[in-house]
Amino acid sequence: MNRVVYRTDYYVVEENRQKEIVVMDQIPESAAVVAVHQGCLLLVCQHREAVDEITWELPGGTVKPGEERKLAVKRELEEEAGVLSKDLSYMGSAYPMASLANRNVHFYFTDDLKVSGSQESNQDEDEDVRAVWVPLRDVYRKIKEGGRMDAMVGHGLLLSKLYGFLAID
Repeated sequence: MNRVVYRTDYYVVEENRQKEIVVMDQIPESAAVVAVHQGCLLLVCQHREAVDEITWELPGGTVKPGEERKLAVKRELEEEAGVLSKDLSYMGSAYPMASLANRNVHFYFTDDLKVSGSQESNQDEDEDVRAVWVPLRDVYRKIKEGGRMDAMVGHGLLLSKLYGFLAID
């Protein structure tokens, strides 16, 4: 049995027998979207305390209990970037840090996008997220060079390639 070190409504931090820390997400389902328009990928930039840097990430977030994953992706797209999407294609899921946490991320693809307005008016009060459109060639270069890119960006792009949504040149 693991020893509970810290508990909130969202997370339980435990220490296992090997003295390793394990984070149990109380709401472990997340969804992220690879959103592409005119050769550019929609990314969100935000400061992440754990690495004390601004990282580039796919739009997405927690799937609330009882919420459909597709609706969660649409909600996050609008909140974080002021973008609407009708057509989303499911590509699969992955554990981004299985050695540390139980979070499971579901990936979607869309190139059916419409700008809805200002992202700032849609964000939660505690969010400081900036949406940017980045040419895919620059994203690939940043990943190859080890830029400050969240690992889920690479996984989402790989799935997009495997499903035939994107070519990697």
